[in-house]
Amino acid sequence: MPGERMEHALHLLILLLATRLLGELFERLRQPASIGEIGAGVLLALLATAPITAPVIGELPHSPFLEVAAEFGIFFLVLFAGLEIRPREMIDHSQRTFWVATGGVLVPLGSGFALAWLFLPETPLKLPQALLVGVGLSISALPVSVKVLRELDLLHTPVGNTIVSAAVFDDVIGLFLLAVVLSLIETGASLDAIQAFALLGKIALFFVLTVVLGWYGMPRVMKAAAAFRVPSPVFSALLVIALGFAFLAELLGMDFILGPFMAGLFFDPKTLGRDAYESVKGTIQTTTDGLLGPLFFASIGARVDLSAVSTVPVFLGALLAAAFLGKLLGAGVPARLSGLTTRQSTAVGVGLSGRGAVELIIASIALEAGLFDHPDPVVANLFSALVITAVVTTIVMPVGLRLILDRAPNVGGVAR
Repeated sequence: MPGERMEHALHLLILLLATRLLGELFERLRQPASIGEIGAGVLLALLATAPITAPVIGELPHSPFLEVAAEFGIFFLVLFAGLEIRPREMIDHSQRTFWVATGGVLVPLGSGFALAWLFLPETPLKLPQALLVGVGLSISALPVSVKVLRELDLLHTPVGNTIVSAAVFDDVIGLFLLAVVLSLIETGASLDAIQAFALLGKIALFFVLTVVLGWYGMPRVMKAAAAFRVPSPVFSALLVIALGFAFLAELLGMDFILGPFMAGLFFDPKTLGRDAYESVKGTIQTTTDGLLGPLFFASIGARVDLSAVSTVPVFLGALLAAAFLGKLLGAGVPARLSGLTTRQSTAVGVGLSGRGAVELIIASIALEAGLFDHPDPVVANLFSALVITAVVTTIVMPVGLRLILDRAPNVGGVAR
């Protein structure tokens, strides 16, 4: 309908104007633009609740258009993350990544679970609720990490490779644990060994299929697509494969974000030549940085409900402390033991502390499953607390990395 199309156009106009202006402001302050883009979402959400505001702004935080745009933003951010990471780099750092990822999951998971168990009331859903908090603290925001590392010129350093590779493992483990939480809700807080092994089998099947198809199938598909006469056939072929992998991930009970990452990971410049590869990569980067990325970060800020700050301040403060310290100790200590310097290890812990997209996805799925339907103030505000934690950690993470870099320019492993 014309009226609905005009509303979407106005929403896009407001979002792009706000995110680009605030992003530029933070760039001039020598901070990543993503902080300004999140801030734009927070500002628009506050304006939407003001007593006097334009109807178009009041509807914006809950706009279906913003939700869809954010989903595409996640898709392209993760696809570009895969393009930026070389499989050989992940293999070279696999041993360090394993220990960093394991510590970066177990410590926040345990601390989050213990914290929630202490604050939550005794209800039949206390176990899945506490486990959900632990899961929310255990994951890392892969799209956020990649964008910030690119902005700080850290992606292809030992620190950058460790952060991104560990974030991938963190998200896989976190999404597996989310499936466990949902199973606990469905089965009345019980999960047998058969169901647990079935979930592990699905995860293993996804990675086996995508690695085999990516390693052996994608080069053939890309060469065939390059022979097409239609405009940008290779770009379209990459999107088709990424969407196919995303569908496979959803089919096997995982989140779609793993699909585009695996597709980007196996898009090899050697297949079609450096020029063709850079052309496709440039198209994806322009789409991501200029449109979909800012919309995604604005959507994170727009979902902040600040009422939890005054309703459950002690729980929220403890949750934020556990979120930062859990990653700093859980990932930073193994990184130090694996051979990185103290500053590099601190950078790894800080770089993995941002939550963002995946925590919001996990919290949203739990909300839809009815996990927060209880009059107790902690349970009722659990969703808002998780969202605030995701936003705060996403904002603080790039600031922390910038401070570490300013004090030690070579901390990433290369001269800057």
